[in-house]
Amino acid sequence: MDEGATVVEERSESRRPRIGVVIPYYQRDAGLLHRALRSVAAQDHRPEQVVVVDDGSPRPAAEEITPELQEAVPGLMVILQANHGIAAARNAALDALTGDVSAVALLDSDDYWEPSHLRHAAAALSLGADFFFSNSRFEGVAGDLFQTRARHRDLLGNAQTVPAAAGLAEWRAGISALICRGCPFMTSTVVFRRALIPELRFPLEFRRACEDLAVFWELLTRSSSIMFCTEPTLVSGTAGVGMFRNSAYGTPANLVLLADELRLFKRLVDSPLLTAQDRRLVRDGIAARRRSALASLVHMLRRRQNVVSELAYLLRCDPSCAASWCVDVPKLLLTKASGRPFRAD
Repeated sequence: MDEGATVVEERSESRRPRIGVVIPYYQRDAGLLHRALRSVAAQDHRPEQVVVVDDGSPRPAAEEITPELQEAVPGLMVILQANHGIAAARNAALDALTGDVSAVALLDSDDYWEPSHLRHAAAALSLGADFFFSNSRFEGVAGDLFQTRARHRDLLGNAQTVPAAAGLAEWRAGISALICRGCPFMTSTVVFRRALIPELRFPLEFRRACEDLAVFWELLTRSSSIMFCTEPTLVSGTAGVGMFRNSAYGTPANLVLLADELRLFKRLVDSPLLTAQDRRLVRDGIAARRRSALASLVHMLRRRQNVVSELAYLLRCDPSCAASWCVDVPKLLLTKASGRPFRAD
């Protein structure tokens, strides 16, 4: 533990957050949940409670939790339920958190934390942050996200270093500037103060993505201080059942993913918190996703794939999508005839 972090924890001992960890679990591969829980057990700042919700997983959670792990993980509880999706699993875990838990940390079962993760989160919350996230890296990849992606580098340019807290920075540029260009943090890095929304629940209407972003928007709008750690404290797993990894272009799942993103963006575009520039960014994002959906749909229809249910879901999420395609279809035909690629982004 570095000296700066030690100073922060000593000064803030009386305000140390009591963190509950929420882990939704649905995996086919062995060892992923065990690895995630080992990383929780190895935290410098020990959580008060850890709730795993086995959401009808093909690989049962019970097979992943050894007696030694059960003893090593503080307040470990496993809840079994029929498969209802990641939002319902997180909600079941939130329901199970005890009243003395003052902050919630999110961890997906195919990811794992570095030992410093909850220490940095606890330091940020002790200094007054309501919402915390951190840098991360992909498993098997050397560089971290803040170094390798432009929007993450921009993040560092719009933050202010927190005095006496090594590795922490405070976001000062507004909520819409933080997530309207694309969320710069992974869900498994987020820790938030429970009192922001005591009865917080993840929306169930999203089928494949964005239920977390909808919640983050609500939390961020209520946060008086947003801090993040510049050090990568999360390793994002590349195995397991990943929503985005299994939603590639030209698959039925891709239409569902785009539908969920359109549902969220249409919700955000009416937010009074958006600046005029950010509202334009959101509208551009809506148009880009409609074009992507059209290109993906045409690709699948040419291969005679049955996408009736996915298309119906897309049109329920964004009824105006079909009208926009009336303009985009001629463009698509022209670009196909000319041999140029159709701009689907």
